[in-house]
Amino acid sequence: MPQQIAVLLKNELWQTFCAALDYAQEQTVDIILLAGDLFDTPTPDASLIQDVKDHFAKIAPIKIMVVAGNHDYAYAGSFWENQDWPENVYIFPTNWQSVDLPDLKTKVWGASFMAPYVKEPQIRQADYTSTDLQLGILHGDALTPDNSLYDPLTPTDIQDSGLDWLAIGHIHKRESGQAGHTNYGYAGSLAGHGFDETGEKGVLLLTFNDKRMLSSEFHALSQRRYEKVTVDISGAATNQEAVQKINDFLADKYGIDFEQNLYEITVVGFLEPNSLVKVGNLVNELNVFYVRLRDETQLVIDYQALAKQDTLQGNFVKKILDKIEQADDVKQPLLKDALQYGIKAFEGGINDEA
Repeated sequence: MPQQIAVLLKNELWQTFCAALDYAQEQTVDIILLAGDLFDTPTPDASLIQDVKDHFAKIAPIKIMVVAGNHDYAYAGSFWENQDWPENVYIFPTNWQSVDLPDLKTKVWGASFMAPYVKEPQIRQADYTSTDLQLGILHGDALTPDNSLYDPLTPTDIQDSGLDWLAIGHIHKRESGQAGHTNYGYAGSLAGHGFDETGEKGVLLLTFNDKRMLSSEFHALSQRRYEKVTVDISGAATNQEAVQKINDFLADKYGIDFEQNLYEITVVGFLEPNSLVKVGNLVNELNVFYVRLRDETQLVIDYQALAKQDTLQGNFVKKILDKIEQADDVKQPLLKDALQYGIKAFEGGINDEA
């Protein structure tokens, strides 16, 4: 990805963070739960820390509960300890503790990472005797806890906590579950960081009445999204026809703002031998923020007729067809791909950019 795009995405991530705080104000929320990796390093720039503190202070009296994660872990003497955080911000220490919010009839429990890895679960029991809402906040792995190095959270661990709801960070996609009477969930990241983090990104808005959760609503905030798609351009005779097919597909799937997104597109379909489509050249034709293409198109060819021609291309096809006929199920797909790429090479259709 070009450096200028990477820089722009980083700037937009900050804008999305600010938008999340603005959304909290608009919804008049009482508490924000930030479940780790607010920063991507244990030693963030002092200017960035101050910017975060200033924006936190601006949304007071909303109470902001924060745990450190595996990227911004709270080592002894870290910036988490050395900063004068606003009065509406609470940074959880590295052992399981709670914060009483009597005006909200709520108790919030949590613990921060003290190092890049936390091999034992940090979660402990909440206050079973209290009639207050019991919330928890952790950075951890509730999806694949077996042998996890990132605060493994088994269903039994979560159930035995007695929490009413547990906010978890670390996994960058929305997930939810229930263990016993304890509901838990990942809000995911505010914005995608790559093509392994596709789809809409944003925040969860939770509403409680006493100890009962009334609703959990997702609100999208990211300015762009990463998406991986497969598009069929069968029948396209020119690059412009192929572009139109791709644009129509993206607009239909992602709406009128599809051009703002980042795409990894696998281009498939059957093209006539005289087609002028060069998939590698479509990168410069598609009017989207960022795209990378994979060419898996196939030519519509009568291979048997071509194999009868006394030409270099015909001899090549005949030899490959003979090998395909003799090959096992494992080698046949590879030989068919070789046949396709060979024909494209003869036609001048191989392009490294694809």
